[in-house]
Amino acid sequence: MNFTHGSFRENVSSRGAGIAGVLFFCMLFLALAPPVVAQAPIPAATHPASKEEGGFSPGWTLGARFEGDYSSEAGVYNVGTALGYNFSHHFGVDAGVPFYFVSTPTATKQANPGAVSGVGIGNTFVDLLLTYPNRSLNYSSAVHLTAPIADTKKGFSTGHATWNYTNHIDRAFGDWSPFIDAGVGNTILDTKYFTRPFMSFGYNAAFTGGLEYDKGPFSLQAGAYDVAPWGNQTEVSRVFRCGGGPSCSTAGSSHNRKGFTSSNVTSGGADLVRDNGYEAGFDFKPVYYLDFEFDYSRSVPLHLNNYSFGIGVNLSSLVRPRAH
Repeated sequence: MNFTHGSFRENVSSRGAGIAGVLFFCMLFLALAPPVVAQAPIPAATHPASKEEGGFSPGWTLGARFEGDYSSEAGVYNVGTALGYNFSHHFGVDAGVPFYFVSTPTATKQANPGAVSGVGIGNTFVDLLLTYPNRSLNYSSAVHLTAPIADTKKGFSTGHATWNYTNHIDRAFGDWSPFIDAGVGNTILDTKYFTRPFMSFGYNAAFTGGLEYDKGPFSLQAGAYDVAPWGNQTEVSRVFRCGGGPSCSTAGSSHNRKGFTSSNVTSGGADLVRDNGYEAGFDFKPVYYLDFEFDYSRSVPLHLNNYSFGIGVNLSSLVRPRAH
């Protein structure tokens, strides 16, 4: 939505937009899904500070994106559009609803007859975004809020309203930018590197540190992450359904980190969702309104390799007057 760490809110140039190409991709994405949006943007090192001096472009923003994550446990994909408004170069908001496609590997289905694939909308979200780009230090933050409108049995909601507060800092040294991301919330956010085969509910702090190389139309990123939860935690599986009752519940406390492969709802202590690992990605932007991403991450506790991609289209020129 993780526009999950693949955000639509890239700054829009006032140059000629190549509107025919934008319209083509607009029609493509509208054909793939109804007018709903994928997961919300999370601050991430997508461009060194020296490349983004102006912050947000004031006015309306609109984007379309198709992205997915595949691992041995699940394939999780989402598609949609996102609508927002930038009040200034520093402050903006956006909102939407993701639409998910989840596939379950045959091996998981054979081991657990309740494991199934699913399709449906996710939770409504609203983002409050702040950015202060600067040559010496680039800072951005976001407050991400969701309302529990989606189906818990399909793993598209925890059944609770959620919040996350995230921060990003990077420092450019020519084309190189070391960065740090830090956040806190009552759910673990998906990222462009890792869309988890489950959703979580419970307090956690998340950290990422790494390095980005940005050279014009392409960039490379690599780093390591850590998720440090505390208190009671609940996992809601995206690949396993409960019975036909009106609600799903957990059968006592569990320490099984992969409980999501055999139970719709798993509850336990902080160790249930504690995670860390490393990640790397490649981003290619042939024109300002089109973005391709290919990413890899490794979850050490889950022994899980994740391969993800994203195709984003910035359609802001359709809702924002051009400068002359």
